[in-house]
Amino acid sequence: MSLISEVNGFLDNIKYEFPAGNDPYFDMYVSMRENFSRLKEFRREMDFYGFQNPYFVVKGVRDSWKDPFFRQTATKKKITFDRIQYSIAAHRIALSHLFEASETTHEKKRLTGEKALELRRTEGAELCENHDGVYNFDTLPNFPYRGEYMLLLSNLPKRERLSYRRIVSALGQSKSKTSGMTRSMQSRRDSYMPTMPMDADLKIKRTRGPQRRVVTYEAHKSHSELIVDKYVRKCLGIGYASIGYNVFISDLLMYYLKKSKFERERHTSIFPGIDPNPDKSMFGKFGRAIAKKEELESKLEDLKIHDKSSLVGATAYYLVSGKMEDTCEIFNISPNKINNAIEKFKKLGLLEGKPLITNRTKKFLEYLRAEK
Repeated sequence: MSLISEVNGFLDNIKYEFPAGNDPYFDMYVSMRENFSRLKEFRREMDFYGFQNPYFVVKGVRDSWKDPFFRQTATKKKITFDRIQYSIAAHRIALSHLFEASETTHEKKRLTGEKALELRRTEGAELCENHDGVYNFDTLPNFPYRGEYMLLLSNLPKRERLSYRRIVSALGQSKSKTSGMTRSMQSRRDSYMPTMPMDADLKIKRTRGPQRRVVTYEAHKSHSELIVDKYVRKCLGIGYASIGYNVFISDLLMYYLKKSKFERERHTSIFPGIDPNPDKSMFGKFGRAIAKKEELESKLEDLKIHDKSSLVGATAYYLVSGKMEDTCEIFNISPNKINNAIEKFKKLGLLEGKPLITNRTKKFLEYLRAEK
């Protein structure tokens, strides 16, 4: 059996039964974990045989483009490679949802994520819901586990397809910086413009005078997208298309509010490979909540104080929204904890209010730390 047939046969046989709501999902995790490992093995083998760029081999053979057999084989390789890439991305995202939802206790220690699931697999530990996690089980049935991305996309209703495009566009948007450049030249009034680079990102402004024309243009230098991997972006778009753009933005906001910058830089999530520093404008007024959380965490770090990231995020969310009931429901934190955190931050001088620690006190604390 050829590798193409083996991979496609394996993908066609992938099937999962998804739990309703937050019912036990451990059996699905075990099956998904095994398939994910096998998919990565297939991917390594396909990389070795040049599936990622199959037409390169065809170009190396003289007049091979005239031979339909070579072109057909290269096309099959490319299609199979794309299928396994979508399948790997779908499994990676789904497993992240299961990791985020899992929590257990072992020897009076709280374990979350993959460690909790592996402890259940090896020792039969009892799992419970992780309230600090960011996950959405409603997306799980929607991902292209068999690599059937194009089939799922073609079957989306018009409204869901619009949601898909909006989500993929949001994940693929670039942060850009502009650099201005001005070109001046002496010329006659009826002279032609010099040859300019034909770039969609160039903004051209013309100013004409009797003897001088000034051409000013700004070149945009694009940086990395929120998620660079196009397969992950498209899988996320398919996963959230049926439940809507607002749910997607809400989950993304919770990710940035519940996870510290340290966690975002070092650990995977339900948004694999996402930029730890988002474009806050996409969240509307709640972009200020992310900015406030990062400000509080930075100041707390300077004071060598390490508070729970989700509590800091909940405090920042409440300060922006002003809705205590919604904040408590979203973050699963009691009003007392949020109010106590606000009072604490005020006493530390991190929020408006009478600061407990003055500059003189800070210097004294720094002196004590230096003595140690």
